[in-house]
Amino acid sequence: MSASRAPSAKEGTILLVDDQPDQIKVIKSALDQLFAVKVAIRGDVACQIAAAGGVDLILLDVLMPEMDGYEVCRRLKSDPETARIPVIFLTCKDTQDDETVGLQLGAVDFIRKPSSASVVLVRCRNTIAHQRAREDLRRKNEELEQALKIREDMERISRHDMKGPLSGILGLPEIMLLDDNYTESQRNLLKLIERSGYIMLDMINKSLDMYKMENNTYKLQAEHFDLLETLKHIVGGLEKHIQSKRIKILFERPDQDGPPEAFFVLGEKMLCYSVFYNLFLNAIEASSYHGQVRIQLSFAEGLGRIRITNPGEVPVTIRPHFFDKYVTGKPHGSGLGTYSAWLAAKTQGGGMELDASQAGETSVIVTLPAGSPESAVPALME
Repeated sequence: MSASRAPSAKEGTILLVDDQPDQIKVIKSALDQLFAVKVAIRGDVACQIAAAGGVDLILLDVLMPEMDGYEVCRRLKSDPETARIPVIFLTCKDTQDDETVGLQLGAVDFIRKPSSASVVLVRCRNTIAHQRAREDLRRKNEELEQALKIREDMERISRHDMKGPLSGILGLPEIMLLDDNYTESQRNLLKLIERSGYIMLDMINKSLDMYKMENNTYKLQAEHFDLLETLKHIVGGLEKHIQSKRIKILFERPDQDGPPEAFFVLGEKMLCYSVFYNLFLNAIEASSYHGQVRIQLSFAEGLGRIRITNPGEVPVTIRPHFFDKYVTGKPHGSGLGTYSAWLAAKTQGGGMELDASQAGETSVIVTLPAGSPESAVPALME
């Protein structure tokens, strides 16, 4: 004798609200195939059942004594405990105005009586599946937002907490170097520790500045200055990287004859140093050996435009998110370099965009408010 088949699991629970016994019997018999069905013949009872939980969908008749379906729907949608439960109206009313009223109250569908039991079943099934997908997406979004908040809180705390111990580490080599009993090799090691400590301190300070920029609390100290001088200083600091790949750095002024002599912008000098150091280093690392990086300077509509072009292409998949936080095309990159550069440019009243329209090369265009030599003179004299 064969074993009897176990009943299939129900796909959810539907609350059927109707005051007509014949209608309840027909619809319930159809829904019983796939769903657990609860029945209410009055609106107030329906609200109580829904509030108790465990209801995935409400099938609601419009024409009922004492409290009609519209009022029931209105109460359900005004209660946070039941507001997310989808409602489908069942009614013999057939005007568009009736349907409009129901949809405006928050119903997701409108089924007119009489209707095929199979149609009611399919529409209920589709509605519940759609609602569950929406709820899953909502939960995942909430989990992601919470995880991001925790991550940002931990990053902020770690930045502050690291500065204290690091101060002690920085002070120790300085004190030890006052002693003459060290060999030259030992003194070089102490200086290396000290330099590495200051680099780490600079990274922490920059990350704190980035946090302030993200929260619009960064206090910008803008001045008129020659950006070209800063850019050339950055190139000098990257000479080791440039020579290792035999790269040529070209400064150009497309709107002038000859090489550029000065390029005044309005911004914060040290912030600009950080921006262009990141972008120049990225351009050098992305370039092939014996390639060239072109830096074109121009003015348009009150903005200074700095276009940095290097050989190599940004992967197509990350181009739309190139400046997003934690997005990187490098195997071991953090995705913070281009993001922090974009954020710093924005904080100074400028912007940044990617141009990957030319095959075989990549351009990053930075804009900053244009400055003037006259305004920069007093600052240079102080």
